[in-house]
Amino acid sequence: LSTGGFVQLAPDSDWQQVIDRFGKVFVKPALEGSSIGMGSAADAAALQLAYREASRYGSTVLAEQFIDGPEYTVAILGDQVLPAIRLETDNEFYDYQAKYLSDDTRYLCPCGLTAAEEREMGELALRAFRSLGCAVWGRVDIMRDGAGRFYVLEVNTIPGMTSHSLVPMAAAAAGLDIHSLVQRILEHSLEGER
Repeated sequence: LSTGGFVQLAPDSDWQQVIDRFGKVFVKPALEGSSIGMGSAADAAALQLAYREASRYGSTVLAEQFIDGPEYTVAILGDQVLPAIRLETDNEFYDYQAKYLSDDTRYLCPCGLTAAEEREMGELALRAFRSLGCAVWGRVDIMRDGAGRFYVLEVNTIPGMTSHSLVPMAAAAAGLDIHSLVQRILEHSLEGER
């Protein structure tokens, strides 16, 4: 599975060494969601500040290599890969404000990739999902760099299910309303218990 480089940070991390290794990084608490506590850093001083902010939300903090390119999300329902969504924001990244507060965030579905590219990304998402032992449903966030390579950012095992959430949006693009989506999730869950 393709992922960007990363390192776990600690209060005594060599901030400059991390910057020398990766260049610009995103810093985030490992156990949070919705980009809470997340920030970027392009130099050692900014990295230390970003670490302090992220560590307010948990002791495990990661610095991840910055991947310059579009962000996508791929919802999984059973063995089905739902249509991918491209996420666009004028913010530095798809942060909490872009997810929940902004009216300017753009969700593109169809996502603008060729059928072959979307299939490749969907296969990567499904492999990532299965590699963690996930089943039934979830969402995989992916970046694509300037050379066209896809990188898994994270697997979301309990993604949002509001009217503004990404899984219902992808399901709608596949012809499933929220009620049908929930019914399919329940059916897949019950099948797994047998």
